[in-house]
Amino acid sequence: MENKIKPQFNYEKRIVLQDAIPLSGPLVVYVEPSSYCNLECRFCPQHTGKGDFPKYNMSVETFQKTLADIAKFPNKPSLMRFCGIGDPLFNKNISDIITLASDANVVERTELITNGLLLNDRLIEKFSRHLGRIVISVEGLSSGDYADFALRKVDFAAFLESIEKFYRFTNRTCTIHIKIHNQAVLTDDRKKIFFDTFSPICDEIYIENLVDLWPEVSSNLGINAGHRFESTKPSESKVCPQIFKSLQINADGRVLPCCVDWKSMNIVGNLKENSLQEIWSGKTIRDLQLKHLQGLRHTFSPCKGCNHNEYSEKDHLDHHANSIIKKMFKDTA
Repeated sequence: MENKIKPQFNYEKRIVLQDAIPLSGPLVVYVEPSSYCNLECRFCPQHTGKGDFPKYNMSVETFQKTLADIAKFPNKPSLMRFCGIGDPLFNKNISDIITLASDANVVERTELITNGLLLNDRLIEKFSRHLGRIVISVEGLSSGDYADFALRKVDFAAFLESIEKFYRFTNRTCTIHIKIHNQAVLTDDRKKIFFDTFSPICDEIYIENLVDLWPEVSSNLGINAGHRFESTKPSESKVCPQIFKSLQINADGRVLPCCVDWKSMNIVGNLKENSLQEIWSGKTIRDLQLKHLQGLRHTFSPCKGCNHNEYSEKDHLDHHANSIIKKMFKDTA
């Protein structure tokens, strides 16, 4: 089992971001198939931020436009990650979306984050052959736990059965990663139950520290356990690496520079009006990047209320801000 215990992010195969900036295209494209969710976890904006964000399911046409635009970048993005404020499986077209992404071959890898409760035979078959990795977020060890943490009734036995069916699927090429937050497994006994229950039916497994991931949302339930993936103490960051290496495509086509801006405050474009190339090199995102490089991150929302850099990020750009300004903003330096 030990060889299965690993965080969802690979910290080994990484470029030196400060040297690579400015990138000709994003390294990571986050795609939000749906902003709806079938759970209401107590640490998520689906519970704490009701009414603060619109809910949509991405159309196949919008996703096809996404793929066509990505294909025009000089280099393939390293990753397309299907995630967002909702659960991707809530979109009835998710199997078509995953198949289109696989067939288009415009990114190096694809992965999807889900609570896994809507997995069915059709999705298991599609994902097994067309998805690179699925990250299943487990919210408890029983139906009672889900009622407590996620405020929904869940058939836990059926949930386990669907994951096992996925794991045993013939000729599966999709990696199955199972994760749970530390609040749900506070004792050694519960940790053992988690590993004993899920390690036989997954390829990777991990316990993540529950952190304040979402801006202006207290999402750690009072537990300050340090970095999300490491046992290190978070250090304050002035420059957000996300806005230099990623784009988020919301379910309605709006484009953001990062995946945690759940209120969509930093809109840098709209896929229905602009190409991703125009957005990536456009004035709106450049102005945002410059503010961060000038040390102004904590003067405006949502960046001033975001802890992603401190608790979930590996890249650090603070000490390279001046050199990046000279490379990207010659008139400002």
